[in-house]
Amino acid sequence: MADIKKAKTKKRTTPSIIDCGLLSDLNWPGKVSKQSMVKSGKTSDKIIDYVVERLNEFYVPVNPRAKTRCIDGRHDPELDERNLGPQVTGGTPGAALAYRLGVDKDDLTRGTFVFDAEAMIGNYLRLGFAPGGHRDEHSQGQSTVGCGAIDGMDKILATMTQPNLVDDHKRVVKLLLGEQFDRENYLRIMGAAVVVNGRSEDYFRGRENIIDILEKRSKNSIATLKGDHQECIVIVNLVPNTTLASNRLADSFDGIQAFGYDLWRSMEMATKLLPGPDQGVDRERFVMARVMSTVATLMALTDGSQRLILRTKASA
Repeated sequence: MADIKKAKTKKRTTPSIIDCGLLSDLNWPGKVSKQSMVKSGKTSDKIIDYVVERLNEFYVPVNPRAKTRCIDGRHDPELDERNLGPQVTGGTPGAALAYRLGVDKDDLTRGTFVFDAEAMIGNYLRLGFAPGGHRDEHSQGQSTVGCGAIDGMDKILATMTQPNLVDDHKRVVKLLLGEQFDRENYLRIMGAAVVVNGRSEDYFRGRENIIDILEKRSKNSIATLKGDHQECIVIVNLVPNTTLASNRLADSFDGIQAFGYDLWRSMEMATKLLPGPDQGVDRERFVMARVMSTVATLMALTDGSQRLILRTKASA
């Protein structure tokens, strides 16, 4: 009887893996393509099905002292998979754009991303979060940092506000947020994105310096990723305090990678960053803006052919 009870408890607490099909039936503007990998024989839909079935095996508890990671699925040769931080778009600097679009009460025609990102790094350090970001092996001596979510921020914002993609963007954001989706917040943030996009050259000028700034503010916070993008899956994780062992996943399936976004961390960050009882709407808008910018990042980086997976708490 004890064994049966234990088995039922284990089954009930195993997170649910929800397969949402392809990211999109449209051709998104990005170059990372699951479809191309399948056509070239690097993988197959059958193998990807198998990966999805086993995803829970590759999620581990977060170490709260481990540095924040980007959603990038490429190999990090120095990653200690016994001590993993959560994955969010663009690492710590990526939260700055979400704060600017969703929360900041300053005039949107002023300010710069570098200023906003420096302030966000300070928030992380003040609140006890471990900052993090990354370069890649191709960025040495270049004017880019090797993080698509930072290098391509102007393109990401332009993609978010592109008229023929707005409906698809909204569809994915609603899917990820479920009952927490609020139409008024979405429209407000989209309006802010249009304004900032109109001055993107000024706003994003010098953004390549933010990784150096982060490295100076927080020692050992920067990873250098190796190899090419081979992400065939996008996993949005809603199970608190867990994250994807990304190296181990790729090593186990011949290099198949996943974009991993720990949405629970954005919710946690909103609570810590905006703790006041009168800041509930700002918390909602921060999370909305973080999800909106993540979806726009995926639109700018991929062609939409990746499988979209939601990982959620098990139903009672």
